[in-house]
Order: sequence, then C-alpha cells, then structure tokens
Amino acid sequence: MQASLPAGVFSMEVRLRPDELVAAWRPDSRRLVLQTREPLRAKQRVAARITAIDRGVSATITGRVASASRHENVHRIELVPDEMRLRALDRLLAVARGETVEYQPRVPRLLVTIPAVVHGPAGPTYMTTFSVSENGCGLAWSGSDPAAVGSRLDIRFGAGSRTVTFRGVVCWTARAGSTATVGVRFVVGPKDTWTTMLAEARRAGAPPA
Repeated sequence: MQASLPAGVFSMEVRLRPDELVAAWRPDSRRLVLQTREPLRAKQRVAARITAIDRGVSATITGRVASASRHENVHRIELVPDEMRLRALDRLLAVARGETVEYQPRVPRLLVTIPAVVHGPAGPTYMTTFSVSENGCGLAWSGSDPAAVGSRLDIRFGAGSRTVTFRGVVCWTARAGSTATVGVRFVVGPKDTWTTMLAEARRAGAPPA
C-alpha cells in the first residue's frame, strides 16, 4: 500500500509570538499572512508548521498561496488554508489569544492522503484520509451524511493489488468548511502493515499534524 503524498509542496517552519500569530490571520479574507526567505508563486502548495512561542502548541497548516510579494530579502505570502486544517488553525489562534482550550492527549498524527473505500450504511463509498495515526485516521467524508459516533465501519485502504482492510469505530464527526470529517479508531486489522505504511510516509516527508 502506497501513501499518496502531495508533490511540489513547500514546507516551512514559522515561529510567531502569540500577538504576531493573531495579527497574521485575516478573518475577513480568510487568509494567513506569513513571511519566508524563499520566493513562492501564486497557487503554490504550502505546508507551514506554525508554533506559538511560549504557548507550547504547534500545528501544520496546509494551503495554497493566494498572493506573494517581496520586501528587500523577505517574501510575504497570503496563504488560504485548506478547509481540513481550519479547525487546527482555529485552536492555534484560540491558544494565542489566551483562551482556555481543552486538548485531549493524542498519539502523533501525520497529514497523509490515502485512498479509502468505506463500507458503511450507504454501501461502499470512495473517500480519502486527511490524517493518520497508529490507532486510526481522519476521513474526508463523501456521499451521504457522516456515520454517527459509535458506528462501525469497514475501510479498505490503498489501491490495486496492495490494500489493507480495517474495522473501525467512529469516535468523532465535524465539519471543515463545506466538507464533513470523521475520525475513526481502528478495532481490528493488520497493525504491523499499518505501522510499516506510517514509517514509509514519514520517510517520504509527510508533515506532522
């Protein structure tokens, strides 16, 4: 099973003071203003690992460059975040503003797109993951309304002759913009094969969530 990683994505590390992070977000245009030493073009895909200094929180925000400009040696971009990463950005901004945010302990997750066929109440439906961990995955739900929390799903990952199937349980549902998202915890399946796939994704450069 091959993990499909986006080609041509520019990775960058961004460390901002809380006030700088809040000021970088433009809620009216839904754009994040960041600086980089590298020149980027409009529509360039970006994975920005953003850390709120002295707050102890980080998140990878993926998206596409809406505009780029240069001032001396510094390049300024306006990043339109992917809908799938808006919840992560909202939490990051809330922490930067000093709001109380409850974080449940999670095993490390990677931002990886893997084709998946989900066998649920509406029959088999093609979907993709947007994040994966040792214990489960996040799905960009397509088709009918998302399965309810507690529902059991059979999911086949991969394509062609190399696939792996897990039975999982829905542990949360949410909406990112116009896209429904579903978190699945694996119950039964070949964990060794999954662990190998995660290792391959890390070596291929999949960013942490």
